[in-house]
Amino acid sequence: MASKLEEIMRELNLEQVKAAQLLFENDTIPPKQRRTFEQIADELGIEVRTLYNWRKLAAMLDYKVAMTDTYTKEHRARIMSAVIRESELGNASMTKLFMQNQGMLIDRVEYEDKSEKVDESAVAAKLASIKARY
Repeated sequence: MASKLEEIMRELNLEQVKAAQLLFENDTIPPKQRRTFEQIADELGIEVRTLYNWRKLAAMLDYKVAMTDTYTKEHRARIMSAVIRESELGNASMTKLFMQNQGMLIDRVEYEDKSEKVDESAVAAKLASIKARY
């Protein structure tokens, strides 16, 4: 059975697959080290406009999502270790994230109706008396 990534790659030509990989890799490195789209297009030997158009293709976007899923699965232990480390240092948002990840904290909204209860028979009687006048 083909993987999701393999299915996506069948929708792209070889140049587009290479472009998708370079764009994904570019997003995973620190911002100051990232290449411009012009630099990536030059490396691929294509016009920058072509790269911009390819980036909008559904298969290119799906490729990026699939690669992100793969990347996060591969690095889950390291990522969770960093979350735990930050939590131990007192970072409340990391503690919340850790607890949510472990199913220990669930966002929940409670609603309590404090409005006055309506006496339906009194409303019906009032309506009947209004109708009787006309």
